[in-house]
Amino acid sequence: MRMRHIITALIFLTTSAQAEMVKIKWNMGDPVASAEPWLVTDGAGYVNGWSKNFMDGTLEERRKTVAEGFLDAEILKPKGVKGPIPFVVLLHGCTGLNALLKKWAHSYADVLVAQGYGVLILDSFTTRNVSSICTDPSQLGWARRRADDAYSALDYLIETGQAIPDKIYVVGRSNGATTTLIIMHSRIGDLHKNRFAGGFALQPSCLYLRTAQFYGPLRLFLAEKDDATSPTLCTTMASAIQRKTLLQTTVYKNAFHGFEDKVPPYKFNGWRLGYNAEAANGTIKGIVAGIKSENVPSGKSSGN
Repeated sequence: MRMRHIITALIFLTTSAQAEMVKIKWNMGDPVASAEPWLVTDGAGYVNGWSKNFMDGTLEERRKTVAEGFLDAEILKPKGVKGPIPFVVLLHGCTGLNALLKKWAHSYADVLVAQGYGVLILDSFTTRNVSSICTDPSQLGWARRRADDAYSALDYLIETGQAIPDKIYVVGRSNGATTTLIIMHSRIGDLHKNRFAGGFALQPSCLYLRTAQFYGPLRLFLAEKDDATSPTLCTTMASAIQRKTLLQTTVYKNAFHGFEDKVPPYKFNGWRLGYNAEAANGTIKGIVAGIKSENVPSGKSSGN
């Protein structure tokens, strides 16, 4: 009997969603406004990170420069859905969409699709021939570049008529979470014709973002014992922001970086990682509750 229930559950998960692999044209954003310094850091001067090239000759890109390109993405929607629906864009961490991250992305997609949302799993690395940026100390620069990736996906969902323009959210983990902070930054939002309705960041780096201002609701899910990205920097940022209703933080005790992955504790790049059930379950529940909240204001759209 138990095996029958397991099989039934698996059939439900595999038949309740329709999936499609797509190519999304990368948009570099406004070539004039994007090139301007956009963030005053905490005593470190200005940060830009914008690139006019799809591949910009970094070490991770094997010094190759390519002006234009496409991003791989997987789109999952409730089976049989017609017309535009609310959507969530998922952003991977510094390792790209490896096996562990794919498992995470699809586990979140299962939950979100069951709630009636579409999901776009965005891959920033494969078509750039990048395997990892984890050892790059300038991950803020990569976060800025990946913000344009996410806005390219946002425009794609709206222009293809798949998503309701003011009901598209972004969820990122690790470097994807830092990217989410950059995406929701008011200065970056002003560069784009469309905006996200809200953002959810799992263990972001808040370095140099203490005085950042965000254009929409943003919720941070932090790990108390995170030694990859400091939760203290994020709570300090939250306490410094005047419009506190836009930014909420949840800190899970005794949790490490990568608490959403169902794997035993291990070390990666010198960081402690591992599963924490309370943090993992609380985070996905918090994301669903946040999207459903009637207090989440709409983003903007200037049309297709």
